[in-house]
Amino acid sequence: MTLLAPAADSSIVEFFNNHLVLMALTASAAWFYAGKDYFRKGNLVGAFLWQGIAILILIAFCINVVLSPARSWFSFTLAIVAIGVEIWLMQKWCAMKDDAADWNG
Repeated sequence: MTLLAPAADSSIVEFFNNHLVLMALTASAAWFYAGKDYFRKGNLVGAFLWQGIAILILIAFCINVVLSPARSWFSFTLAIVAIGVEIWLMQKWCAMKDDAADWNG
């Protein structure tokens, strides 16, 4: 039993098929947030593994966009910006961790 009419189901699926960048950004954000949770607990290796997966998801999306016949340069640019932001946040958090270690140690 579905809650949506079949036409609504197909339009939602069609929307996400046409806007794959939303799926890539959502999946990447979920993995990145999982890494942030590990970082808060002090597990740097786990944090960078989870966040590395988030970055790899966006890199794979970028490769897919470049190799696909219907290239969406806006989506590509958006994913590249998201990769940059994720790497910047990882560096920022690592610097904060180092500063806290220097202050306590």
